[in-house]
Amino acid sequence: MDEQRQGVVPGGRDTSVGKGLSVLDALATSRVSLGVSEIAQRTGMAKSTIHRLLASMISHGYVAKAEDRYLLADRLFEVGNQVQVGEVEGLRESAAPYLAELFALTRQTVHLGVLSGSDVLYVDKVAGTNGPRMATRVGGRRPAYATGLGKALLAFASPPVVNRTLAGSFKRFTAYTVPDAQRMKQSLVRVRETGLATDYEESFLGVACLATPVWSADPTHAVAAISLSSSVSGRSPARYRAALNDIARQLSTALASGSRS
Repeated sequence: MDEQRQGVVPGGRDTSVGKGLSVLDALATSRVSLGVSEIAQRTGMAKSTIHRLLASMISHGYVAKAEDRYLLADRLFEVGNQVQVGEVEGLRESAAPYLAELFALTRQTVHLGVLSGSDVLYVDKVAGTNGPRMATRVGGRRPAYATGLGKALLAFASPPVVNRTLAGSFKRFTAYTVPDAQRMKQSLVRVRETGLATDYEESFLGVACLATPVWSADPTHAVAAISLSSSVSGRSPARYRAALNDIARQLSTALASGSRS
């Protein structure tokens, strides 16, 4: 249920690299393998061009073929794991033990996210054993205004980033999604006052979320956020606010220490 991105690379669709990236993007935004006709429909390119690009990508290990369908291959997994996500080098590795500890304390689903444009990019996830199954994944994204993680990040983001988000559209994922910029501004004020962001069925029906920012060298600028998610019919994530705050504080201290070393 991640927001689908278009398979066309803006400004570069007419170059060989742009066309190749469009094919990769089409495969990346599909949860199932695709045939050439489906890739052509998603990218708007000729099937002959797609066949040629796929052959090259298969030879380099970026795409795999299963009968007459195509999917991303292991080489992209290797390359992707070399990418620095967010502003802090090694964020995922640094945060991993703290996320594990938070999960051990709560048994609820834990997410780590950063801002990517006006979206939340999920950097890591520990799926809870007591809560609902969530259609989120590492490497997936969701509009920041519709998530607890996003609100925690936007409340302590730079004004241009916040203004760009507020100027955008507010798609309704559920009847409870923040409907407009004015309501979003009010939400961000509350987050700045409390240090906690909430999401009650705003992104996924049946799911409640509590999130808090993570700092590094600058205690006024969030470099990431951590959230706890649970079923609205079960234990409210608010009961774990002390554990969430404590883990976020420990991770912030660790990141700040790393930035000074």
